[in-house]
Amino acid sequence: MQRKLLSFSKNSSEIDNYAKIIGGGRYFRKISNSHIKEILRYSELITLNADEYLIHKDQSNSPELIVLLEGSLAVRSKRQFVMRLNNPGDLVGELSVITGESNHFADIISEKLSKVVIFPYHKFKANDDDTEVSVAYLIFSHILAEKLKHATAQSILKNNLRSKKDSSALIGILDTEKNTSALISSTLGKIWNKANVIQIKSFKDLVENQLENSFDLLIVDPENLSGNKSINNSIDKITEICNSFTAPIMVISRFCRKEDNRIFLSGLGVTDFLIKPFSEFDLQHVLKKFRNDHYLHKELEQVLIEADTDKLTGLANRRSLDEFLDALVTIFPEGNKSFSLIIADVDHFKYYNDTHGHQMGDLVLVSIASILKNSIRRGDLAARFGGEEFVVILPNCSKENAVLIGNKLRSAISDQNIQFQNQQPMGNLTCTFGVATYPDDADTKELLLKRADECLYDGKARGRNKVVAA
Repeated sequence: MQRKLLSFSKNSSEIDNYAKIIGGGRYFRKISNSHIKEILRYSELITLNADEYLIHKDQSNSPELIVLLEGSLAVRSKRQFVMRLNNPGDLVGELSVITGESNHFADIISEKLSKVVIFPYHKFKANDDDTEVSVAYLIFSHILAEKLKHATAQSILKNNLRSKKDSSALIGILDTEKNTSALISSTLGKIWNKANVIQIKSFKDLVENQLENSFDLLIVDPENLSGNKSINNSIDKITEICNSFTAPIMVISRFCRKEDNRIFLSGLGVTDFLIKPFSEFDLQHVLKKFRNDHYLHKELEQVLIEADTDKLTGLANRRSLDEFLDALVTIFPEGNKSFSLIIADVDHFKYYNDTHGHQMGDLVLVSIASILKNSIRRGDLAARFGGEEFVVILPNCSKENAVLIGNKLRSAISDQNIQFQNQQPMGNLTCTFGVATYPDDADTKELLLKRADECLYDGKARGRNKVVAA
């Protein structure tokens, strides 16, 4: 590990270059170059070889903000991967700056030859005689705001990717004691009629099927996770489960007899415990609590879905569309990726409505919405923009592919059998599409929508039932 204070740098262009690199990072774009250079003059440059530790969780470190210049860093806690810094300007350590404590909870390891700068903690401390503290505070407050925005954006995109669950609950049981597993399954059958129970044979099967089985409840016995191996090995495995799974976890085990063990499991995030041996009444009692919490969660989830959904078509509404676009604009610049947006408008819809009534018009909108919903990829978003206008957002999609998708949608809509469509001015019911791509055509969501809308009306002027790209 090589360390160097940038204040001792004889090459002024070095700081200029680092400021430029950091300024392109997602958390620093709105911070002036002069402010970045000012904080860099008080910073430390560290060069790391591959597999070299920047921070050991058990070593004493002063609080510090770590900003990546080049390379890649992995953050690990309890031997589990937490996050990776692989884009210039990515950072970690803001919590230590806020609390004034060291990063003792995690290891930070260089995955390849890397350079980082350490922003000094003392510059973030308020001193009455420090006139430069305002710059540090400006930078730090902006970083925190950008981090929050970025985390929110990731959450929105992740929720859209999440597969829709039905009203039933998926419950996994990992317990090698057959009698216990059978009793749990039987009890669930009595008190939770919509519970789908999966018997998990081993810890390996659980880990390998993590994404395939999105559990609503996981029941585990740590003592049976490692066969004849030591309890320490089992503890490592229950720790990995708690760090990897977001589902509520219930531990049913003799391990829970000791209060220290229950405290340990609670610290990992275990929701509830049951000590072996137990009565069927005790089992029913604790499972009923999970059942009631599950139903409440589903009700709240449905409320949130309805708040983001157009009542007529079942597509995302304008509010949900705006949030999704904001999230994409926040996330995508960091990887120089693009996403495309399609606006669709039903041709001569007013004529159809006026001729056949609003009820028939609503059926047309529902039919088109169904085509959009069934034609897009998982992770795409179809929304009702308003009236007879729809928007489709396509992450990681070039303009060329977006045009292909637009033509696929156009043909599907034109080919559908809608009542009275042969009475339309064009002989059938059609849509016109406008396509725009971020960031090639626009660098804000407002401009992107405007560009797609302009293409849409260009298509209308060309005769309708067309796909026009910016």
